[in-house]
Amino acid sequence: MSRIYEMCNDIDSKDLLQEKEQLIGAEKERLVDFMKREGILSESGKKKRRNIGRTVGWAAAAAALVLVVVPNVSANAAYAMEQIPILGKVIKVVTIRNYQFENENYSADIQEVKLEQGNRAENAGMEGAETENSIQTINESIEEMTDRLIARFEEQKELEGGHGSIDTTHEVITDTDTWFTLRINVTETAASGYQYQYYYHIDKTTGEIASLKNLFQEGADYITPISENIKEQMRKEMQADESKIYWIDSEDEIVEQFDAIKEDQNFYLNEDGQIVICFDEYEVAPGYMGLVEFVVDEEAVAGIR
Repeated sequence: MSRIYEMCNDIDSKDLLQEKEQLIGAEKERLVDFMKREGILSESGKKKRRNIGRTVGWAAAAAALVLVVVPNVSANAAYAMEQIPILGKVIKVVTIRNYQFENENYSADIQEVKLEQGNRAENAGMEGAETENSIQTINESIEEMTDRLIARFEEQKELEGGHGSIDTTHEVITDTDTWFTLRINVTETAASGYQYQYYYHIDKTTGEIASLKNLFQEGADYITPISENIKEQMRKEMQADESKIYWIDSEDEIVEQFDAIKEDQNFYLNEDGQIVICFDEYEVAPGYMGLVEFVVDEEAVAGIR
């Protein structure tokens, strides 16, 4: 992702937009002149049906001309359009198994999903093959996780006098031209409840499985600035609301104090492209706080993205 942001910053976007606007304006004028000559646009407003098909075809050709001509107008424009895909690769999520069980003491609703690559032409080639490999790896991980949950539930429900449940849901958190994120939510209950999540990311520009470190410059220390920013947010929240508790700045030895995020910490990108760090229940706070998230301050990582 950082490669894309860096590339875009090097392009004179103002000049690129001006060139595109000039070209589109000229094509629009040509289209209007053509429609007037063919009688499709007349003073009476009548349309000749026999010309509609020809007009649609001409308009499509004009649209294609924009894609052909713009790269030849400017070297910067050509480089930008070569590097940033116009249409992102299609990745679909389908449910392939649904394990369900319910009696007086136990219940389960465990869904297994898998990713599939769409059939657009943009999915072909080396990046398409890499995407397919990434999808296969993720699907194998999801299958293993699903099998593990089902096996654990099968063991639990054989215990006499016990109670428990396991439920899973899934959600596509991010699906843009350059990035895809699937989240699987798991809730387990026995004496008490426990919520946790799995995140799966694919960088569509490379087709590779991505992790948090892929958002930053190679070799950059992203753990320290993100961790310090999160601890700062935790302190502010606790000062503003006494009901909020995070496991920092405490001498309590019963729980492990939060010091830093993990190298492979759960995260996703929100609609503004900001990094959101995610913690499972009990990971950095008491259970009543549930799943907690922190939007990383962009200034905290500005120098390494």
